[in-house]
Amino acid sequence: MSFQFGNKLSLVWKKLKRGDYTVRPFEVYKLWEITTNTFDRNYYENFGINVFKALYPENHLYIGGIANISSSLYHRVFTTQSIDPKMIWYHLDHTFYTDHKKDEDPTILTEFDRELYLAETSSVFIAPQGVFGEGIRRGSFSMTNLHNTSASLNYGIYDDSKGNLKDDSFDETKFVDSTYLLMNVGFNEKYREFNFRNKPIDYVIDNSNYQNDVKIINPKNIEYINGIPTANTSQSSGVCAAFNGSYLDVKKTSIFNFSNKNNFAVSFWVNIPATQSSETYTYNYLFNKNYSIDGDTKFVKKTGRNVGNLYEQKSSAQYPFDIKLNNRTSTKPFSLSFKQSSGLYTNEVTSSQLATGSWYHVTCQKTGSSYQIWLNGTLNASASFNMVGNTTNDNNFFIGGNGTSTGVFSGSFDEIRIYNKGLTSTEISYLSNNSFANGYAYQTSRIGNIFYKSGMAVVSDPRPKYKNALMGETGNYDYSNTLYGFTGTFRGTTTFYEHEITCKMRKSEFNFTINPSVYKDKNPNAIQVEDYTTSSFFNPYITTVGLYNEDRDLVAVAKLSSPLEKRDDVDLNIIIRFDV
Repeated sequence: MSFQFGNKLSLVWKKLKRGDYTVRPFEVYKLWEITTNTFDRNYYENFGINVFKALYPENHLYIGGIANISSSLYHRVFTTQSIDPKMIWYHLDHTFYTDHKKDEDPTILTEFDRELYLAETSSVFIAPQGVFGEGIRRGSFSMTNLHNTSASLNYGIYDDSKGNLKDDSFDETKFVDSTYLLMNVGFNEKYREFNFRNKPIDYVIDNSNYQNDVKIINPKNIEYINGIPTANTSQSSGVCAAFNGSYLDVKKTSIFNFSNKNNFAVSFWVNIPATQSSETYTYNYLFNKNYSIDGDTKFVKKTGRNVGNLYEQKSSAQYPFDIKLNNRTSTKPFSLSFKQSSGLYTNEVTSSQLATGSWYHVTCQKTGSSYQIWLNGTLNASASFNMVGNTTNDNNFFIGGNGTSTGVFSGSFDEIRIYNKGLTSTEISYLSNNSFANGYAYQTSRIGNIFYKSGMAVVSDPRPKYKNALMGETGNYDYSNTLYGFTGTFRGTTTFYEHEITCKMRKSEFNFTINPSVYKDKNPNAIQVEDYTTSSFFNPYITTVGLYNEDRDLVAVAKLSSPLEKRDDVDLNIIIRFDV
């Protein structure tokens, strides 16, 4: 027998629309294979609405392909691009890479364990929503870049499930253990301040776990230019900071307060010019924890009048480290001095002369009783001392100066790292390695981000290896089948919602049937029914449940696995589950 709920179920459907039901979402995944030849731009013209298509309809022919976009200067990299790079770049920069200070302004579109910065150039792979599902499943994206004539441009990319894209050609055992890293200041995110912002931002990002608050003093006197060079090409990588009357003020100093028993290392890249803007002394400060600055005193008064924008300074007799450049007025011009003092004893080691206008990787470290200066991965100077007395103090920590207008350093810094351990010669060699194939100087295999919900993979890394990632032989879409292109896979996501509705029938309801077999002349319009249907023992059986909307339209039908007797002495509930 069949059973029909009629208008009663319309009430149940109203409850469904009001949320009086249980919903359990789950995702299903489908594997998609991608190759260079997959991306026929005309194919995507007829599918789905992607965010870029909605925002920038003039670019709709490009959706589903690869875009190589330029920096915040908004200039085209390739004139043959069928998409305006500034459109996608603006969207990425303002929607996905909003503010690096995530502790103050976390973005809702990303996760806190995702590393976020956008380098000067990026390549973007777009999987249109509605064509390959709703987005990309975590941990499912992989891609291989192919370059038949240059082995250094063959690399694999994978998704680490945290929103980061990584290059699997890196040997991560060559990364110095980050648990010892007290500070990691680079300047790659400052590409925005080439010409993009009218007002320079007065902070730089510390990418260590400590996330130190690092302020730029005199930000108008700092310029961001091309960064450190690759070892085997003439190309530069990333952005460096060129100081000329500015310096960095590190607000939290206690973790850098090394005692005479502590080992530590200061690693940095530096480029020294022939002259310094300040040559009041025979030296200029690179790293200083020697001076205590009264931050509340901006003017020093002498004989009752202001003498200028100066800070009151107090030199300390004991300090954990002091690294200086001996400038051209020194008896040892263009050498570096690394010192530690307890007030009773001062231990100092001095490097050989550095060439001006050239990049050097420098490591100044104390390990045991040995004070060392390494240049470009090679031990340049060392001396052994037994330090007696305390070397800690409560002084400020400055980079590129000492908190005053005199003694500031003029020159370029990049990739500054401070460790609370002495580094091995092997670790120092990794930090000084900025080869084209694997630039270990950046100490990361992360080369970009993947945004799962939007279906976008952004290869954005300052190393020149990735400048034209996924773009063919010359970076101009010249794929030549798969000789100069890419292959890969990802899983698209589709969300299904499992609904659960309870259909309630009181014992006095639905105790008859419209099955024509109960009528004597087998005519449903007839009045007379078989005698057994009038018996008090007659109960119909339910085989089918229908769901109706408010307009009494049938929207869903549920079949029972076996007929269910509708009793008139108890209430009856039927639970219906369906997926949408």
